[in-house]
Amino acid sequence: MGIILEISDDEMIVTLRKTLFSSWGDIDIYEFLNIVESELRKNGIIVGIDKSALISVYTQNKKEAVIARGIPYKSGRDGYLEFIIKIDKPRILYTETFSEEDIFDMASIPFARKGDVIGKLHKPIKGENGISVRGRIINAPPVRDVEVKILSDSIVFKEDEDKIVAIADIRPVVHKKDETDKFVYLFYSIPVFFYKGSIPKNSRLVTFEGDVIINGNVEKGNQIIASGNVQILGSVYESVVEGGQNIIISGGIVDSQLHAGFLPGNIFDKIELHAVNLIVEKLSAIFLHIRELPTVMNNSRHLSEKIKLIETLKEELKTSSTEISMIRSSNVLQNLLEDLKSLVKTLNNILDYDIIGLIKHLNSLKEIYEKILFISRILTEEHENKGHILAKWVHDSKIYAMKDVIITSEAGCYNTKISTNGSVSINGKVRMSTIEFKKNIFIKEAGSLGVGSRVLLKGSKNSIVKILYGYEGVELYFDKIGYKLRNGEKIKLYLDDSVKIL
Repeated sequence: MGIILEISDDEMIVTLRKTLFSSWGDIDIYEFLNIVESELRKNGIIVGIDKSALISVYTQNKKEAVIARGIPYKSGRDGYLEFIIKIDKPRILYTETFSEEDIFDMASIPFARKGDVIGKLHKPIKGENGISVRGRIINAPPVRDVEVKILSDSIVFKEDEDKIVAIADIRPVVHKKDETDKFVYLFYSIPVFFYKGSIPKNSRLVTFEGDVIINGNVEKGNQIIASGNVQILGSVYESVVEGGQNIIISGGIVDSQLHAGFLPGNIFDKIELHAVNLIVEKLSAIFLHIRELPTVMNNSRHLSEKIKLIETLKEELKTSSTEISMIRSSNVLQNLLEDLKSLVKTLNNILDYDIIGLIKHLNSLKEIYEKILFISRILTEEHENKGHILAKWVHDSKIYAMKDVIITSEAGCYNTKISTNGSVSINGKVRMSTIEFKKNIFIKEAGSLGVGSRVLLKGSKNSIVKILYGYEGVELYFDKIGYKLRNGEKIKLYLDDSVKIL
C-alpha cells in the first residue's frame, strides 16, 4: 500500500498522501487503519489523530488528507492600565493652521477630583500551552505584568479593587516604563484648586500652590496667582492673572494684565535641574562599570582602573547630591522636591560604602535611580512646558509670556501690548497694538484703513514674520532693521546672512 506521511515543520499537522498508482482495493478498511496507525506510531505521532479523516481517505479514495493536528497554544494577554480620566499632559503648541477646538482640548488641564478613579489595573492573563502531534509542549508566548508605583500622598492604589484613586483634587502626572517582563506606571500629582462659577467683582486674592481651574469668568478687580497652570473657562475682565506655568482662557481678555512663566520658585531652575540629571547620568555609569567588573577580574591593572572610575563617580555623585540637598523649597512641586531630597540622603548613605558594599546594595541603588529618573522627567517637562498663553481674543491689555502667545479668534488683538520670549500666533485682526517677540509671528490681518491702523511689531534678527493681509501703518523691526507694510500686502519676511530683509 503506497502512502506517505508528511509532518509540518512545527509538528502541528500530519498529512497523508497517496502515492501514484496505489490503491486500497486489495485490503479492507480495518487492515488499512492498522497500517496507517502503525506508521503514525513509528513516526512518534500520538496526539490529535483524526480517525474519521482516516476512514474518509479509505472510503472516498482521497489522494491526500490531514489526519492529525496538534493542539495549538492559546495566547494570553499582557497586563495593562485602563485610564478612566484624561491624563494627557497639557500642551500649548505654536501653530499657523487653526483648529480652535483641538488647540483648547490639547491645552486643557487634566484633573481628578477627590474620590475619582484615575485608572483600573488589569492583571495579565496567562496563555495556555499547546502540544505538537509528537507530544512536545508548545509554550504559549509569555505575557507581561503591569505594576504601579506611586510617589504622591494624594493618590492611592486600592489593591483589593485594582484601582488608582485620587484622595484630593489633583492633576495626575504619569510615566510609563517598558521593561522586559512588565509595564511600570509611575504616578505623581500636582494639586488643583477648583473655583465653581465666576469670580465676582473685587473678590479676595486667589493664590494657590498648584494649578487653578475657574469654571466661569474672572470679573473686574481680581487677582489670581498660581504657581502652576491657570485655566479660566470664561473671560477675564480688568484683573491680573499670574501663572507659573501656562494660562489658558476659553474666552477673551479685557483690560487685564497676564504673566505666564515668570513666578520665582515655581519649579527648578536650570542649574538645579542639571544637578538632578547629573545624578541620573553618574548612577547609570556606575551600573555599567559594576556590570563590567567580572570581565576584568583576572587583570589586576584593569580591575584597579575600573574601581578608581567607580570611586570617582561616587565623589561626583556626592557633589550633585549636596546641591540637591540645598535646594530652596518650591511651590507647585514642593512634595516632589522633598521626596527627591529624601532619596538623595539615602543615596549618600549608600555611597559611603566601599565597592563591595556598593555591590551588596545594588538593588537599592537601582530603585533610587528609577525614582530619581522619574522625578527628573517630571521636572524637565514642567520646566520646558511653562510660559504659554492661550486665549480667543485680547483687548486693551498687557500680556507677558516666557514662551508662545496664541490668539485663536477673528476678534484678535486690539489696543494691547504683548511681550514674549517665544512666538506669537494671531488668527484674527491686530489693531492699535505693540507686539514684542523673540522668535516668530503669524498674523491673519494686521492694521486697517484709517483709524486703528497703527501696529508695531518688534522681533529679533532670527525672527520670521508672516502676515496674510496687511495695511499701511504696520511697522515691523528685526532688531533695528525696519520694514513698513503697504495696503493689501501679504508678506513672509526674515533676515538673510547679509542682514537684508527677504
